[in-house]
Amino acid sequence: MSQLKLLLESTRLPRSSGWLMIVWVLILVSALGVTYSAHWSRVLLNELAAEMTEREKAQADWGRLVLEQSTWTAHHRVESLAVSQLGMRVPEAREVILVKP
Repeated sequence: MSQLKLLLESTRLPRSSGWLMIVWVLILVSALGVTYSAHWSRVLLNELAAEMTEREKAQADWGRLVLEQSTWTAHHRVESLAVSQLGMRVPEAREVILVKP
């Protein structure tokens, strides 16, 4: 019995081993957190790059649409369409009537 008791006491872990186990678990959790954080950061960076590319395409489309709109609303074009399609003309001076407020 005394030999068994001595054997158990000799194989018993020191008191500080519990703290070491807690520190080891915290280090492991921290390492996994850093890995997850780095992965998530890369995913978000890829999404940001994709969104910036999409924004650049939208800005190019917007520029083309503004140019097209300015072409369609140019004074020369509006005047030529008014004359050719609607039969409009600039009135003579004697045809203008001024109304006083």
